[in-house]
Amino acid sequence: MSVRAIEGLREIADRYCAFYVDQFGVMHNGITALPGAVEALTRLVALGKRVIVLTNSGKRAADNVARLAAFGFPPESFSALVSSGEVAHDAIHAGSLGDPFRAGGSAYVIGRTGDDYGLDDLGLRFVDDPARADMLLIMGSDCPRTSLDDYRCFLVAAVAKRIPALCCNPDVTMLTRDGPQPSAGAIAQVYAALGGEVAFIGKPGPAIYRAAAHLADAEAAQTLAIGDSLDHDVQGAAPLGLDTLLLRGGVLAGLAEADFAAALAAAPFQPKFIADALRW
Repeated sequence: MSVRAIEGLREIADRYCAFYVDQFGVMHNGITALPGAVEALTRLVALGKRVIVLTNSGKRAADNVARLAAFGFPPESFSALVSSGEVAHDAIHAGSLGDPFRAGGSAYVIGRTGDDYGLDDLGLRFVDDPARADMLLIMGSDCPRTSLDDYRCFLVAAVAKRIPALCCNPDVTMLTRDGPQPSAGAIAQVYAALGGEVAFIGKPGPAIYRAAAHLADAEAAQTLAIGDSLDHDVQGAAPLGLDTLLLRGGVLAGLAEADFAAALAAAPFQPKFIADALRW
């Protein structure tokens, strides 16, 4: 399948009823809204399209909506937001992940210092030693304050105790003021490499797409997924029959043409479209 390059969504918007839009690297860079993103999404909504922000964020949906508002995305610029943190929260609350990922258990939470991941209503008992927990919840990353080597050292004991982990943000790289840093998915990879058992919620897994589809009210063939990651956005959406638009910003920013072409050729699924950024 040939990949078509486009300049903006105006060229293809009439083909689709719903749009799944990644957040980091697509709408903003963790610091400010990216040029053209607010206008592009606002125009889609004005045309009656369903715009679902679909994000691998360990935080709950309401926290992500508030963050987008602070970046200048008004409520009318998207229809709904689905975060991997919200999907994970609901799954733990419902007990649908099985033991030990149920409300009321003891949990060690891995995340950024000072962040609130909205877990207080689950009746979990939070412990300060991962080896004493029923479960590890990898919600976010404290890198670079805490290095991957630091995580490796203090998680060894939990592996020895066979404590299972749930990664609620599979992204391996995150955009920060200090540049790209290891994200929660990278910490999960460290735990798995040590021999730990890790389950994932978020793109490219299907659970977050099921949650989005419930809100989108559109068939897969009428839906376009937009993101900046071959591994998460394209690989998650394409097997479900969704068309994809890959943006060359975010985690792909600065990649040389030859390296980008090689990454495309090696990917198990190809995007239908590519563009430099989210623009109308």
